[in-house]
Amino acid sequence: MRKSLVAAAAAVTCVLAGCSVDGTPTRGPIELQTGKYGAMQTAPAGDATSDIAWAKLRGARLAEHMIFAHDLDPVMDEGKMPTQSLASVTNTQTVIPDTDRLPVMKDFQYGFTLSSGNGTKNDTGINHAVYVFSDAEAASASVGQLSGSMLKDDREYSNYERVRIPGMPAESVTIHDGERGKHTVAAFTAVGQRLIYTWADAPDRDWPERIVKTAYDRQKSLLDAMGPESDDRSIDPDNLLTGTVSDDSGNPLTGSVYGQRAAALFYSDQSAALAALKRAGIEQFAWNGTQAYRAASHEQAEGWIDFLVADFEDETSRKAASPQDLNVAQCMTRDDRSGCFVAVGPYVGEVYGTDLKDAQEQISAQYGFLKELDQ
Repeated sequence: MRKSLVAAAAAVTCVLAGCSVDGTPTRGPIELQTGKYGAMQTAPAGDATSDIAWAKLRGARLAEHMIFAHDLDPVMDEGKMPTQSLASVTNTQTVIPDTDRLPVMKDFQYGFTLSSGNGTKNDTGINHAVYVFSDAEAASASVGQLSGSMLKDDREYSNYERVRIPGMPAESVTIHDGERGKHTVAAFTAVGQRLIYTWADAPDRDWPERIVKTAYDRQKSLLDAMGPESDDRSIDPDNLLTGTVSDDSGNPLTGSVYGQRAAALFYSDQSAALAALKRAGIEQFAWNGTQAYRAASHEQAEGWIDFLVADFEDETSRKAASPQDLNVAQCMTRDDRSGCFVAVGPYVGEVYGTDLKDAQEQISAQYGFLKELDQ
């Protein structure tokens, strides 16, 4: 039975008699330094009752069936934005701009998009998406309308021309632009009520043509293997989001719970992340103002933290002090941010801040929220 969320929503103050939160002797009563975050516990999410909330939930579930960009070619070693659910036509403008007024977009329901590139040279990249429409007829119409918007003479995309890529379905539309010092290829293919879209660019033409073909083949296989779509509108049945700091920024990624495979999408080497998630027994990932995971055991939770720390490290990173009276938390800093991580029973808290103090306050608050879940 979980404790009430009310007390922690007001503030998280941990006062223990003679022991710190990790059980070691200490100087006296303990008070975690949570700053403003102690009053920012996320409320239970409930059901997706609005159209936008339902589309966002469906998009998060679709993410379980998206391709891994790094597996297409390991040269794509840096995840990029947009990688998110597409819960509205407005969201889709991050994928193909200036298409919100196309007639077919009235039939758009939801989708998911992911992006990746070469972090060293920054000369190759991919944006990939699955759009779900109201029916197969609308998905088929979207192929011509979306590709047509990129072929229009009065657009920035005026250098695109239709081409054929061997092995792509006859009903696909593929286009190519080689007049900006790079070769860009985009492919549009309807599969039932879904559209598979891939955009790729590189200095040579062979690479993007190969990538869009491979992306289509793998994405279609994943979609074909999907079972019937769930009509369950519960956003967070296990209340994992209540173990996070809330976020009201409007970020389309936050306030969502993703499955195991979807969680891996947010790492540069998705297959390596998926393997680590499986080792930890993590099947759910809550993304909010801070992040939360539930592993199969406390030991596996600590193993997942090892992965998070390694993923955070770069040539500028260094270990930093744990928050006051929370020695169980690990903190690190690097040139652009600070991060802190903590295991609470089988749960893992993950936070990032612009400076160390901010990250320490976030993880201290999240520790209290996760303690409630671990009752």
